[in-house]
Amino acid sequence: MKRPSVLIAGAQFGDEGKGKIVDLLVQKGDLDVVVRFNGGANAGHTIVLDDGKYPLHLIPSGILHKETINIIAAGVVLDPLFLVKEIENLKTRNISCDNLFISDRAHMVMPWHRALDAAQGGRLGTTAKGIGPTYEDRAGRRGIRVGDMIDENGQIDLEHFSQRVREVCAEKNNLFQKVHNLEPLDPEAIIKEFVAAAEVIKGKVRDTGAMIADLIGQGKSFLYEGAQGSLLDVDWGTYPYVTSSSVGLAGCYVGTGNCVLPEVRMGVVKAYGTRVGEGHFPAELGAYERIKEQDKVAPGGSLPHLTPEEQQQALAGDDYWMGRWLRAVGAEYGTTTGRPRRCGWLDIVAVRQAVRMSGLNQIALTKLDVLDGIPKLKVCVAYEYQGKRTTDFPARIHHLHDYKPVFEELEGWDTLGKATSFDELPEQAKTYVKKLEEWIGVPIKIVSVGSHRASSLWR
Repeated sequence: MKRPSVLIAGAQFGDEGKGKIVDLLVQKGDLDVVVRFNGGANAGHTIVLDDGKYPLHLIPSGILHKETINIIAAGVVLDPLFLVKEIENLKTRNISCDNLFISDRAHMVMPWHRALDAAQGGRLGTTAKGIGPTYEDRAGRRGIRVGDMIDENGQIDLEHFSQRVREVCAEKNNLFQKVHNLEPLDPEAIIKEFVAAAEVIKGKVRDTGAMIADLIGQGKSFLYEGAQGSLLDVDWGTYPYVTSSSVGLAGCYVGTGNCVLPEVRMGVVKAYGTRVGEGHFPAELGAYERIKEQDKVAPGGSLPHLTPEEQQQALAGDDYWMGRWLRAVGAEYGTTTGRPRRCGWLDIVAVRQAVRMSGLNQIALTKLDVLDGIPKLKVCVAYEYQGKRTTDFPARIHHLHDYKPVFEELEGWDTLGKATSFDELPEQAKTYVKKLEEWIGVPIKIVSVGSHRASSLWR
């Protein structure tokens, strides 16, 4: 009997814990193929095992399972230099990456993309990894693809690649100097650096569209792994504070080059809300301007948990301190930048938007344990705008500041303890999950109560 294929999509603003859920499903479901279909190195999926954390950015989250085929599909914008470092880091931990394959149609993130993103991306809160400018050049038909560097036989096409780099770099240097006041780039140095990376990855390059079709024909089961969250979708998110690709099922079609409809379409939802960088966030706790100044930590550092006095301020209705409570307990900050994630209550309106976009039919709820010890929990179930209540996410984001969240309040719990099944959870926690299920309208199949792979309860 053929095992069902699975789509994993973030159902909020990203950082929902998708990597852990992918790893869990591959382990439990014995899935044959994991395909990463959109985004770039701006994604961060972390898997926690007994021997530590495995942070992944470009490589699919099935890479820890050597029997599983992992594919970086055409919808991903690939930074070869970053990818080589990621491969080398995994090899130091005895992960061979022999089961990794790369699309020849994937567009490459070039040094001019990173430079432009660093110079201009700040107002949108981008990661400055060149993702947006690469997608922009893809649409403008100025992009350089993996297949421009590595030919059909897995060999480096030095003549063609060098010509393309020199042509585009001359155009970019002209733009850099005349418009952006940036230093010109050296095309010869770029060619040398990228050719060195190509030597590492050339044996992994394939026509992944045809490869995926062939594996489907063999009856293989797939997990399609999305990056970012549905509210960052370029068309259906909080535009312009969005990513540059289609997120969810639409991105899966485009990125894989195959018309697939996975039987299981699972949205990953954090038990509260977070957002990174700029953009509207209706159920936010605290003012972002204060948060990004006062809650930043040193790279690799962490926020201290609240003192009893600070907890009392949070429980008395101080939104900043309640947001910081979630941020500290949930470790909601960038591990390499120390940039704090904005925190808020769970927003059902946003989640239902994600459900509609991708036809989600299951939910994985993550980080339920972060809510331990909060006696009253709020959930945003609707917005109020101009005296009217709505459960639809608005398109006119410039009006979103005027949309007031409508909250329902639920009882909290002291601690989830070391529950190994859903039935072992406190009654209040079970009620919280069941009410979310009712409001979202989709069954919650997995409840994550800790960062480790084993801290996952199946329903």
